[in-house]
Order: sequence, then structure tokens, then C-alpha cells
Amino acid sequence: MIEEALKSKAPYATQVITQLCFDAATTAGWARGLAARGVDLPIRVGIPGAINRQKLVRISAGLGLGQSARFLKKQQSMFWRFFLPGGYSPNRLVERLTPGFGQPDNHLAGFHVFTFNELANTEAWRQGWLARLS
Repeated sequence: MIEEALKSKAPYATQVITQLCFDAATTAGWARGLAARGVDLPIRVGIPGAINRQKLVRISAGLGLGQSARFLKKQQSMFWRFFLPGGYSPNRLVERLTPGFGQPDNHLAGFHVFTFNELANTEAWRQGWLARLS
């Protein structure tokens, strides 16, 4: 139903912005499927910014992600990373998604970074990436 809604709204939109994504392969597969169904809008992948892990777990639970047994089973490694030194970082997701940008079969075009009011940390993270890329 979501894909049908996106397809019917596509003529009136300029882009698709996803909700929070945590798995690059699932996100890229979904984007390829959407493109195969005729939605050719650029897709900006929603990712959490550089926020502390406790806040991310709390927000994820509030969005209902924590209540999905299937989600928890699939994302065990992600949740374990929250409790390791260093915790969550968006870097791994960015590194896994960027090779798909610009490929004609998926329309992945960039990121939409959710800051969750952690503006300073997220901007410092973003500036670090920009410095690496230039």
C-alpha cells in the first residue's frame, strides 16, 4: 500500500524522503523495488545524525521500532553496537549506502539527517565527512 501511495503521489513530488533507516541492504533493495514500479523520484535516505545512543534507543522505541520482534531480530548487531564503546555512529550506514548513489536502478540521491536536536554533534559529524570528501 505504501508503494502504491508513493506511485500515485509521485507526479506531485520532487523527491522521496524516507523515515529512519538502519540497514543499507534493506534500504537499497526497497529503493530498487520502488524504481522498478515506476517511481523515479530521487530518494533521500533518512538516517539518525550523531546523537548519543541512549537517545537513539529511546526515540527508536517511541517510533515503535522497539516493539517489532522481527525488527529486533534482524537488527541485533545494531543494538549490540549501542552498548559497545563508542556506541552508535552513522558512519557505517553512510559508507554502505553511498556506493548505490547515482545508480539508475534505485534513485538513491542522498541523505536526510535527523538531528533530534543534537545539532552541534551532527553538524560536527557532517563537517568531518565534508572534509574527508574534499
